[in-house]
Amino acid sequence: MGLIGQILSTLFGGDRNAVRELAEVFRVNAEAASKRGHDLDSAALDQFAAEFCRRTRRTWWDSLIDGLNRLPRPMLVLGVFVMLIWSVADPVFMAKVFASWAIIPAPVWALIMVIVTFYFGGRQQAKGLEFQRDVAGLMAQTQTVLNSRESLGALEAGDAPQVRAPEVSDNPALDAWRASK
Repeated sequence: MGLIGQILSTLFGGDRNAVRELAEVFRVNAEAASKRGHDLDSAALDQFAAEFCRRTRRTWWDSLIDGLNRLPRPMLVLGVFVMLIWSVADPVFMAKVFASWAIIPAPVWALIMVIVTFYFGGRQQAKGLEFQRDVAGLMAQTQTVLNSRESLGALEAGDAPQVRAPEVSDNPALDAWRASK
């Protein structure tokens, strides 16, 4: 075997690739990284399936715990309504209750507020953002409704202006631009 053959067998022979091994010291092997990522995702999905997708082996305990997890919000709302009704029915008793609450130290109230905020905060933030999007959409449609009412009022008064169908879009900035033209 010649010198070039010996060099090539040293570099690439014996199920080794010295060039690839050297390159992997400086740069991650993309294929191996992709395989590791796939294996990690598959393991996470398998764990999820093992924990949450076992509907055939659901026990009465699982049902009980799921039911208890759904109780805090409705119970808090019902508690507030009961407290409001009770305040009207027995104001003296409720005055005693509120006086008792007034002597609870501020750090305890702070702790209670932190717990309630973390419990309800994520849902409140999501619902608040959804509400803001709805309000923005309604505000964008307000000008269209006003224009339509003016056109109908002019038709009713006997003036026959050129009536165009209002352009409705989901983009308030585009509506403002059209209104300025």
